[in-house]
Amino acid sequence: MNGNNNTDQVDTHMNEPVMKQIIEALLIATDVPLSIPKIVELTGATTGDITKYIHELNQEYATSHRAFEIKEIAGGYQIYTLPPFADWVGGLHDRKSRLSKAALETIAIIAYHQPITRPEIEKLRGVDSSSVLDTLLQKGLVKTVGRLPVPGRPIKYATTKEFLRYFGIKDISDLPREEDFGERVAHTMGEQEARPVESEKNEENKANEGEEQSSTDVNDTV
Repeated sequence: MNGNNNTDQVDTHMNEPVMKQIIEALLIATDVPLSIPKIVELTGATTGDITKYIHELNQEYATSHRAFEIKEIAGGYQIYTLPPFADWVGGLHDRKSRLSKAALETIAIIAYHQPITRPEIEKLRGVDSSSVLDTLLQKGLVKTVGRLPVPGRPIKYATTKEFLRYFGIKDISDLPREEDFGERVAHTMGEQEARPVESEKNEENKANEGEEQSSTDVNDTV
């Protein structure tokens, strides 16, 4: 049996259409952005071939007027619906909603000034931010990254990969100018991630893990 599986795998690597289907299936099945090294590990294809196949898949989606595309997000690739379909996709997930203004203000400050402490955040915002920070931590959008070596040893905060995924950002260097962040957020809030196919396991996880965001979740309220 192992011999047959190995033969099938070799044949698959020689078959470009099948390899593109395999990559597409992996991107549909993943709950998190899938990195190129991980796709290489799973398929045996080269980095160059994988990026070529992803580009070709996106071309095929555009030519056939599909409602989704493959985006490079948070160090990997994932399938997202196109912004014009956000209202319909959002209707599937009415238990979730957008981040509040307070949360957006707080996470923007962290994104552009990280690592940053709560007192520094509150100085910039002018209000207590402890509850907002707690909720952003629970949602995995920010994380603690040690303490400042000063009296009181205040905790430092920074953004996470989930922050990048949530806002549709490739990496932290892809952030717009700080003054343009609001416009970027308004655009991103109109995008909902697509999941053309979901496993029963994913559905069960979403039911049992209310605070976890899968790639179909829309934005949470703080």
